[in-house]
Parts: sequence; structure tokens; C-alpha cells
Amino acid sequence: MNAPARFEAKPAVRAEEPLLLGMIGPPGGGKTLSALKLAKGIQSVRGGDIVMIDTEAGRSRKYSDLIPFKIVEMPPDARSTDFLAAITAQMPSNPAAIIVDSMSDEHEQYLAWHDEMVPKMGNNEWAAWAKPKAARKQLISGILKIKVPLIFTFRAREKTKQDVQNGKKVVTNIGWQPVAPLEIVHTLDLTCILPPRADGVPVWHSDKIGEDFIIKLPNYLAPYINEGKPLSEQMGAAFARWAKGDQPSPRPTSPQTPAADPAPSSAQDLPGAGGADAGVPGIPAGYEVADKDLADAARKGMSELKAAWKEISAEARDALRPRLDGVHKKTAEYVDARAEP
Repeated sequence: MNAPARFEAKPAVRAEEPLLLGMIGPPGGGKTLSALKLAKGIQSVRGGDIVMIDTEAGRSRKYSDLIPFKIVEMPPDARSTDFLAAITAQMPSNPAAIIVDSMSDEHEQYLAWHDEMVPKMGNNEWAAWAKPKAARKQLISGILKIKVPLIFTFRAREKTKQDVQNGKKVVTNIGWQPVAPLEIVHTLDLTCILPPRADGVPVWHSDKIGEDFIIKLPNYLAPYINEGKPLSEQMGAAFARWAKGDQPSPRPTSPQTPAADPAPSSAQDLPGAGGADAGVPGIPAGYEVADKDLADAARKGMSELKAAWKEISAEARDALRPRLDGVHKKTAEYVDARAEP
């Protein structure tokens, strides 16, 4: 019996890939202007208007003389479903790109909504999450169905974690962390950190476990990044051409910055991806699949990592123990520490 036409399998080819980009950092790093530069580059390929969904009383207007854009000012009490409605309202005009500046305000209202619901739910903290969580899920599901490029900015706070070593409390700086939940940040294709006074130059590698966990530079966009340089219109245009189906061109090089071998795709999204440059053990040849299974499990927490560790062969455990201790355990500990009720 033939399958219905709407379920017919076809060859997978890139034609109009969604782009979900994120910039994370405190004030002064250049998030808004960098987002506009990427959007302008995307515009040169896609056409259409750049739309700015501004949550900060229209402050993005100060850049309108540099890069023309349309603006939607969000009310201060906008919730998750309002953010989705503002984004989807732009779809009929097929804009070049939509920027949400800043997505952290969605998270702030999410938390405020929970606090508002607590007394209404008889002071039951857990029950008070029901409506905010349902709206958040609707937002994420909606975002993942949109093909117009979306660029999100997130405010960030510097965080620390406390450990006990040799009976003494030790405080470790884990770096800049987004004011946002991991469930939104991890839906994005690319995320970078713009620290104070970065002037739009992103951090792509960090020795701080929190930052390295948040940064995401996938192998399919890495060829278009010029490390040490600001986010630019050229990068945005390259992302847009890739999304339409173009093949990556060689990474720009100079005598001072020789071209690096591309990282294995199985390691690209791991905390510490970057191999020796990031100070973490590389993946032994032949164990890429097992390592990816451990990495996927670690992103769900320590209990999942322990279960995945038991599933791989004794030979794989011997080969991957440095990766377990140097990367995956740190990832799992970080996920558990950030777990939201």
C-alpha cells in the first residue's frame, strides 16, 4: 500500500534552512549592534526588512542611522506567548531577519508569572509553574517552526559555584551566564559570548566551564567565522548563503593565523569542543560514536551520564575515561546545578 503523498520521503538538500543565532553578554559588549550587522548581511542575500523586537523601551533606535530597521516595542509585562505572537506577526512580510533584543525579558516575566501564580495556587510552588511552563513550551515549539532567520540577544551575569576541596570551601568563577533557561539557549544553532568592552568580538572558546557549556559553534557554520574579528555583515551574508544551499568557502587565513583542521562533527557541540586548544582531552580515533552518546547523556545530567557509561564497552570506557573526567562529568554537574524546578 502506497504511503500518502504528504509523507513521501525525498532527498535532503539545503534550500531554506532556519537560522537561530544568539549573542550573550552584559551591557557594553555590542550585542544589539552585532545583531543588526548580522541581520544586514542576511538582508543582502534574502532581501526584506530587518525587524527589531525591542524589549527595552526602544533603545535600539540609536542604531537606526547606521542600519535601517523596523521596530516593534514590547510592553514590559510581555509573556512567552506575547513574544511568539510578536515574532509570528512579522511572517506575512517575509522579513530578512527578526531580532529579539532582549530575550532575557521573556525569562524575567516567566519568573514573575510564577511568583504571581503562587498565592493563586494555594502557595503551592510546583503547581504555580504549570501556566508559565506551558506558555514557554508553546514559544519554543513556535520558534522551531519558523524559517525566517531569528537573532536573539541575552543579558548575562557573572556566576560562581562553590565546591568543597580537602574539607575547605572553594569558590570558582564559571563565567558569564545568560539570563535565560537552557531550554531556549540550546535550541539555537549558534551562540557566542560578548564580554564587557568586546566591541562585537565574540568569545568562541573559554576555560570557564559555564561559558564553554553555553558557547556553540557548529561545524556547518564554523567555516564562516573569522575568530578574533567582530561579528559582521560579511558573516551574516555567509550564514544566509549557507542556509540557501551554498557550500562553505575556505576559512580566511594569514601567516599568523594558519587554518585549523575542522573539529569532528561528533565533538562540535560538546563543552570543551576545540580539543587541545580548549585544554580538554581529544576523542580517541574509533570512539567518536561512544563519546557522542556520553556527551548527549551528560547534557541531561549526572544520572543519565552514569547510565550511558555503563552501556558502553569496557574497551570504550578505558579509552574515554579522560573524556569522562575532563569533559562529560563537568557538563553533567553543570546541568544538575542549573536544573530548574
